[in-house]
Amino acid sequence: MKNYPFYHVDVFSAEPFSGNGLTVFTESEGFSKEAMQNLTREMRQFESIFLQKKTFDKVRAFVFTCEEELDFAGHPILGAAAVLHDLNPSAEEKAEWEFELNEKNVTVTTERKGNIFEAVMNQGMAFFGKLLSIDESASILHCIGLSAEDLYPGCLPTVISTGLPYLLIPLQKNALKSKIRVVDFEERIQAFGAKFIGLLEIPTLSLRSGDNKGKVEDIATGSLAGIAGAYLVKYGFQKPNSVFRLNQGKNLGRPSQLFVEVKMKNGEPGDVLVGGSVVKISQNILSGDLTEYINNMQKSRNDHRNGYLSTFKESPLGKGSR
Repeated sequence: MKNYPFYHVDVFSAEPFSGNGLTVFTESEGFSKEAMQNLTREMRQFESIFLQKKTFDKVRAFVFTCEEELDFAGHPILGAAAVLHDLNPSAEEKAEWEFELNEKNVTVTTERKGNIFEAVMNQGMAFFGKLLSIDESASILHCIGLSAEDLYPGCLPTVISTGLPYLLIPLQKNALKSKIRVVDFEERIQAFGAKFIGLLEIPTLSLRSGDNKGKVEDIATGSLAGIAGAYLVKYGFQKPNSVFRLNQGKNLGRPSQLFVEVKMKNGEPGDVLVGGSVVKISQNILSGDLTEYINNMQKSRNDHRNGYLSTFKESPLGKGSR
């Protein structure tokens, strides 16, 4: 029975045991979505990525957090591209990879530099959505333990996306004091068209993000770096067509450096490039028996549920229900 390789890398750091950890499954053909979700929970990284080869330099990719599948993410794609480069010794010192995601394709350029890789992703253009009103901003800030005084002067929270919509909150201070304090926070930001929030402390160029329950904080968020970079360029805090560094994860003991460049197009922010270093930590083997077990486990659950519903419909109670 076939065994399946997987790799552990740290992204957005040139040193091991820093940056954002990631598990990359490079041969996930035959994995069900349920198996991918269960494996991600087992690995306990913020995200895992599952690849299925299409051509030498193109893969179909599926990204999962411990809670759900994502249509787009930053550090999983960068880390996976570095792994693909490492596994192809015939590749040049620089190589380009295409990732087919659920709703878009992205390209990543990787460069081998000794034991590390530098990876840069083109996230495409950032789309600016809803700009919150003063009252809406005050309500959201209250939910995360901040106030209007913490906002950067003249700035309001804005929904921005390069594939994953964030409610970006531009701050002048107190990003580290923020904490989600309401149980319905996800529903509140969904009303504005956002999937997550991202904090951008403009004076320090620092980022924070995490799940919508306030329980798990992300160490380094490539998708947030892209939209934060677009915001900084659009409103004149950074220059276009030049690389600048954003910081994240220091408060978690894993300092990370995220590099961003925003191209200009017709006077507006165009393609957003996000990059960083990738360090390989380990390579491992997943037993084929285990993968088959996970897939069959979900099938058994579905069969049991369908059998239960069929029995219920034929029962007196089921026949009497609507």
